[in-house]
Amino acid sequence: MHKDRLPNSLSHPQPSPLSQEELSYSVSEEGPDSNEQEILQSGSSLTNIYRKRGRKGVDGAIAKAISEMAAASRLRASAIEKCNGNFTITGCIRALDELEGVNDQVYYAALDLFNNHAAREIFLSLKVGKRLTWLIGKLSGPP
Repeated sequence: MHKDRLPNSLSHPQPSPLSQEELSYSVSEEGPDSNEQEILQSGSSLTNIYRKRGRKGVDGAIAKAISEMAAASRLRASAIEKCNGNFTITGCIRALDELEGVNDQVYYAALDLFNNHAAREIFLSLKVGKRLTWLIGKLSGPP
């Protein structure tokens, strides 16, 4: 054994175990003093406050998100309604009435065609001179 080295038992002393009496004595028999009680009470009340604030914060964030989704939904519905309002059956009939050279067969068949939103949009988007040609082509069936 070297002189510089000590036996393991001496180099790392082990703490001696405390007896049950010593443990009970170290935790005061009188209980926590008034300072300790205040700290414990304030700590638990702060925890409750933070929990309540945290819950309110989450509830508020959820309410805000729902409100924003509802506003976006209303905006989308309004935009769709406005877009659909541009291509109404009434608008198509007015445009059809302004066309020259439309016979009764084409006229009444066009009214049935206007039940389709896409057909209304195409009809009203076409230049006036191309509308009758498009209608006749749609009503004559596939080429």
